[in-house]
Amino acid sequence: MIKSVHGGPKAAWLLLFAILLLSAAAGCKKNTAKDLGPDLNTANDVVFTERGLLHTFNLLLKANLDSNIIHTGVGTIDKALVSYSSSSKRFTFFYQNKYCADSVTRNGNIVVNLTGDFFTSGTAATVVFQNYSEDTRKFIGTDHLYNSGMMLGGNGGYDSTIDSLVIVKDSVHSTLWYSALVYHLPPVLKMQPDSLASFTITGTANGRSSSTYPFSLQVSTPLVNDIYCPWIRRGVMQLSVPSADVPTGTIEYVNGDKCNNRVTYNFEGSVFEWWIIKKKLSY
Repeated sequence: MIKSVHGGPKAAWLLLFAILLLSAAAGCKKNTAKDLGPDLNTANDVVFTERGLLHTFNLLLKANLDSNIIHTGVGTIDKALVSYSSSSKRFTFFYQNKYCADSVTRNGNIVVNLTGDFFTSGTAATVVFQNYSEDTRKFIGTDHLYNSGMMLGGNGGYDSTIDSLVIVKDSVHSTLWYSALVYHLPPVLKMQPDSLASFTITGTANGRSSSTYPFSLQVSTPLVNDIYCPWIRRGVMQLSVPSADVPTGTIEYVNGDKCNNRVTYNFEGSVFEWWIIKKKLSY
């Protein structure tokens, strides 16, 4: 019999029962051998970064298809104030706390300097993020674009090379991004303001997530979008996070012809279905 100093045998049995419950809970502790934290953290960072790069290229393409902006030097696209200098061939896209169609609040400037006409083969474009942020995630770096054969009215594409891009998540967390992507465009003269003319993205990327996990990825099925949808609609990226217990997985856009913000992660059978908004992708 267990004796109790305070409360007698009944209190002693209650104490013993509580100890047994705590022991059982400890025995059922989450198995961290398959902790998906590294994968979720990295996949979310990849989606946030890819979304920002897609939006930036989309802005540049729309601006060069807008005859009013090209001729007058001013306009508005996706809530960005746009200015264009024909003499220096410079575009500036300015946001001031604008909530955009892809559920992102944007601030700051995106400045693009071109060496020639956007639709002329051989033209280079340097994209600089100036105090630019998406949902307070600040982009610091440069995207180097090169027209690798696209002509007005013909198929072609732009090569995108990012030597170093930092996305500052908060005061202590940042994502580091390197990539070699290609934007494949359709015959642009056939685009109409209400069309869903699609373009595709292929390539590779690597870097370090905001929780310091090294990663690499490859676009295994081309990412498909159109310039009038703010999200990627189709495509698959193969993701590798070597330091994670589940080192490989996929990021899948399976929206088909729908324009919505759904994305699916598959880490060796563990499936997560997300919405591309900060309240959902916040791991």
